[in-house]
Amino acid sequence: MTNQKKLTALVLAALTVCACPWGHPASAAEKADGHEMGAVDTYELDPVDVEGQRESVPGGMVQEQTKLGVLGVQSIFAVPYSEMSMTEKMLETYNDPSQPLANVLLNNPSIRSSTSSPMYSDFSMRGINMNGNHMMLNGVPSLYSQFTVPPSHVIARMDITSGPNAAVNGVSMSNNGTNGGATPAPGTINIVTKRAGDVPVTRYTQVVSGRGTFGEYIDVGRRFGRNEAWGLRVNGELLHGKMSLKDGEMHNSNIFFNLDHRDDWSSTNLFAGFFDQRVDGAQRWFTYTGDTAKLPTVPDAATPYDFKETTKRMWGHILTLNHEQKIDARYTAFFNLGFSRRDGEKYNSNASLIFDENGNFTNGSSTLTKTRNRSNAQHEAARNVYLQAGIKGTAVTGAVHHDFALSVDRSWAKYWNKNNYGKDGQYGGSIYEGIRFGSNFYPLPGYLPYAPQWEELNVGVTLADAMRVGKWNILLAASQKHEHFKNIAKDQTIENTNILPTWGLTYRPTDRTSIYYGHTESFSRGALVADESKYVNRNETLEPVRSKQNEIGVKHMAGGVLSTLSFFEIDEPNMIDAAVGGGKYRRAADGKNRYRGIEYTVNGKPHAKWTVTGGLLYLDAERAHTAGGAKDGAFVAGVAKYSGVVGLTYEPTDACSFTGRLVWSDKAYIENVYGKGKIEIPAYATVDLRMTYKTRINTVPTKLSLMCYNALNKSYWMGRGGSSTFGLSMPRTWMFSAQFDI
Repeated sequence: MTNQKKLTALVLAALTVCACPWGHPASAAEKADGHEMGAVDTYELDPVDVEGQRESVPGGMVQEQTKLGVLGVQSIFAVPYSEMSMTEKMLETYNDPSQPLANVLLNNPSIRSSTSSPMYSDFSMRGINMNGNHMMLNGVPSLYSQFTVPPSHVIARMDITSGPNAAVNGVSMSNNGTNGGATPAPGTINIVTKRAGDVPVTRYTQVVSGRGTFGEYIDVGRRFGRNEAWGLRVNGELLHGKMSLKDGEMHNSNIFFNLDHRDDWSSTNLFAGFFDQRVDGAQRWFTYTGDTAKLPTVPDAATPYDFKETTKRMWGHILTLNHEQKIDARYTAFFNLGFSRRDGEKYNSNASLIFDENGNFTNGSSTLTKTRNRSNAQHEAARNVYLQAGIKGTAVTGAVHHDFALSVDRSWAKYWNKNNYGKDGQYGGSIYEGIRFGSNFYPLPGYLPYAPQWEELNVGVTLADAMRVGKWNILLAASQKHEHFKNIAKDQTIENTNILPTWGLTYRPTDRTSIYYGHTESFSRGALVADESKYVNRNETLEPVRSKQNEIGVKHMAGGVLSTLSFFEIDEPNMIDAAVGGGKYRRAADGKNRYRGIEYTVNGKPHAKWTVTGGLLYLDAERAHTAGGAKDGAFVAGVAKYSGVVGLTYEPTDACSFTGRLVWSDKAYIENVYGKGKIEIPAYATVDLRMTYKTRINTVPTKLSLMCYNALNKSYWMGRGGSSTFGLSMPRTWMFSAQFDI
């Protein structure tokens, strides 16, 4: 049975659930979305804490509570770093099915998208590149990849931490997509999946976007059993058709279920499902060989840069299991498990396409340029397994109240890969007219059986204590991480044992105001040098790296608006390609990238009919401690000094709303492919517009939405944090959706 047939069968089974007498009759008001109405209790595990009603900040876009690693749910005013807990309403307002999660993450001012192509999930947080590898699912790390991210239709909440919190989450893997691993993330994104609420949900959504992408979504939730102790939520997606980019197509099929159980002494949550995701075309990643002051004029964003067979496909399964068991009134044991398996195939033009100062695609004479513009057939696979067990509790010592946790975890991953490259010298044309392929471009290389590349095993012990003394909150946490990394391709093994500390201090003069300081240190294995002929140390694993973060800030809630102002400093290792002659390079660490910045976020409802979300970021990024001081004080590639986002929603009536969003990024700088020059990526600003209308079709509550991304059809280059590669925007994209609560 094909995956699509499996999905159809499961969708029909899920819809059949609607007829089962598990839920009690409800009024029309009760059948409204519980998250949006703010009237439904939710039971979420973070990782396994059972909660009552979660209080949203006015406007419903973010929540006042968030996940504090192994300590569970805490008020954001007690957390000593920047935190934004995005709700399901935020996702529904800003999500674009052609760019999963990217358009929602933009509402956090510390995050900027690094690519417009759904072939990748790259984004930067405070200037440092990240992707799906850095996302957690129900408190479990390392289940996603550079291509795969959690589908938005299964998400109830996203806890975004852009600050020093490394030691409170346990151990995670080092792999980081095409970066070959290694850079410790500046923050975390924890995805909490939808659970069945007390009000039954039977929802069907139809989406039309781009040049003919049609999507169908089901969402069915019921509680059943004695005292409605059991809950089942089923979510499915069928998405197929042409994107707004000419010749670009998406094909997504997935089905997920969330089964939970709760009683007075325990709570359990099981999330599982399978996915099959394919993108045809849509390569938008480039490198520059010129030595000009500014990149060549940006081409029309609608221009395709693919041969007709260009595709990227990933399919697999994913599962998380969270369990919490009360021992007595003070102590609770918890257990978390995660598993993911994914397999993939890709036909594209190697990695980033290279062009010169005239915009012409180059086949150049150097080894680097000749081998970059060529076709590639890639076959890959990955397996990830995570286990965590621990105990948490409360204690009082004198005037100090303690919330503490002790956990042990084990994270294992293995990666297989094989590339098969096509002929050199077959790329002509330019960024303005598209690629012209030479007469010997075909036949394309075939897929080869993949081979194991690396295996990583991390074992850790985490101890955390959140103390309250009057108006003061003190966080002390540390993880001892033992890392065993085997570079199979190079037959090289690296082992490290390190202690990663996190501490923070918060003063709360009132319940709605806090002043805080936080510090953390992250540690990760060194980067795995790519298997490319330009590197004399290809496949080598570099030395382990350490990154430090410090942040001080203030949070305040007033007039229905939550604001956070933070000052931060982050350092991370800088990677360079050092020329060794003959067109060859050595990949190596060279000093630090240092990021100092000021961030302001705002979320809330300053007026009965207006909701605001967004903020501003100032980021001063420079290199330090480079070899011989040669690059000290130099810019960090791809990082804009100023950026911001503001989203406004106006609701003249309960049935109608209008949303506008402005996303702005200042100019950034890169070096060319040879590591020379200071080349400007121009600033850009985009506008997104949305309107919704709630009505009834017969007796069925219906919500109609029309969204336009990049409404002014702006074409622009996009920097990637810490990299001299860059992306090209997507053209204007329209999306219409109709949501039916049956």
